[in-house]
Amino acid sequence: MNFYCRSLLFLFLIGAICGICFGQTQITTGVIQGTVLDPSGAVIPGADVVASNLDTGAQATQQTDTDGRFVLLSLPPGRYSVTVSKAGFGKFVQKGLELTVGQAISLRPTMKVSSQGETVEVVGTPPIDTSKTESRTTLTQRTVSITPILGRHFEGLLALTPGVSIVQGPDGDEINFAGQRGIFNNISLDGGDYNNGFFGEQVGGQRAAIDITLDAVKEFQVVATGATAEFGRSAGGVVNVVTKSGTDQLHGSLFHFQRLEALTANTSDDKPLKDFHREQFGGTIGGPIIQHKMFYFGAVEQIFENLTRPNLSTHLGPTACPVQAPTVTANSGIIGSNTDCQRLAL
Repeated sequence: MNFYCRSLLFLFLIGAICGICFGQTQITTGVIQGTVLDPSGAVIPGADVVASNLDTGAQATQQTDTDGRFVLLSLPPGRYSVTVSKAGFGKFVQKGLELTVGQAISLRPTMKVSSQGETVEVVGTPPIDTSKTESRTTLTQRTVSITPILGRHFEGLLALTPGVSIVQGPDGDEINFAGQRGIFNNISLDGGDYNNGFFGEQVGGQRAAIDITLDAVKEFQVVATGATAEFGRSAGGVVNVVTKSGTDQLHGSLFHFQRLEALTANTSDDKPLKDFHREQFGGTIGGPIIQHKMFYFGAVEQIFENLTRPNLSTHLGPTACPVQAPTVTANSGIIGSNTDCQRLAL
């Protein structure tokens, strides 16, 4: 291979890697953009725009271009304030911005002519971006933390998005988007591939590879249909999970959940679940390493359980079921008259 061909191949590989990194950045961050205007509606070029993350203190800065526009890319999800300033104009401060994963917040700051250092503060949510056509739901940290989920699997929250359900697939639970097969889906965690490729799983994202503790999930976005180009890879739905980060303040949490025999009803044959118990516990901790610049965050979860149900897993009745695998549709008569058949059907 001559030098010219090697150079082209090298440039192609660099471009592909950069494209992958850019795509992953886009689906784990958000954008704040806008056009700065004066009271007459004319654009203001050369204005200084600063977006400040209220949790970490990190800042992104930019000057407006000749058309008065600014675009602050790759901002981590979180709470922001945006400050716009220029000599001869009063300072403009937009507060109360909640930037979620994959979101593009559009602003139109209007600056008053002033030489006295006047500041105009605006608190509120900017208008909805009507240019987006995909059907999506973004589940925030508050939604994740307060919604009760059996087993504390974050996938249980997917059903909060219209058109999404968990169904029985050919080799386990399958995430179903608008009736499409699970192998068409794509699941990502912090921009990386999180599709299940173990234990003979079909190619594609039927379900998450490994369950992570729910307390480590900051938020996630579910795109049921019409995903934009930055997601790629999938003809079905997209699940985009973002984990928590440390902040400038030391913070943490502890949890402990129990399922005990004393609080569990008897089975259908009125037998107790002897020694039945499930202990699920863990915690998180996060904080600063270097203020405004570097942070740490860790999460741990442990489960101890005994879910054995002898009266449902072994034949205890006087008569064994003559059918190896009875079903309600094909063997309803014998199921109604034989307790062992009832056990097998259940």
